Amino acid sequence: MTGAISLEALAAYIRDAFRDVHMDASTPDLFFFAGDERQHPFATIITRDTEHDHHSELDRDGVFRLNLGVSKESFQKLFPELDPHIDFTAQDVLLPHPVHARMFWLSVLNPSHETFYVLRPYLKEAYALQVNRTARG
Repeated sequence: MTGAISLEALAAYIRDAFRDVHMDASTPDLFFFAGDERQHPFATIITRDTEHDHHSELDRDGVFRLNLGVSKESFQKLFPELDPHIDFTAQDVLLPHPVHARMFWLSVLNPSHETFYVLRPYLKEAYALQVNRTARG
């Protein structure tokens, strides 16, 4: 992993890159919402394991996971088939989300600057999808 981006820099980018982003930091995890939407984030940064999601072993020192909800088309281009032997603990590797892949969520543990650059169009898509869902009511 070269040139890892910090959790703080990643959060600041997501907050500042798009219009009207709300970041919920009421837990150790961060949830990013577009506009007035507060039910379904378009991106999350998860910092710890839970009883339902321990696949990434986030309780390791300094490990966090960026998650993005993208379109079915984008998800299937990246992951035409889901490999049952994915190493969800691998850092700086674009992966399907260990729990929410069926809802077309991507994830990456501790992305490098290079990987985050590749992810930026998907982040933009995740934001736009939420804005469009909210507009449709």
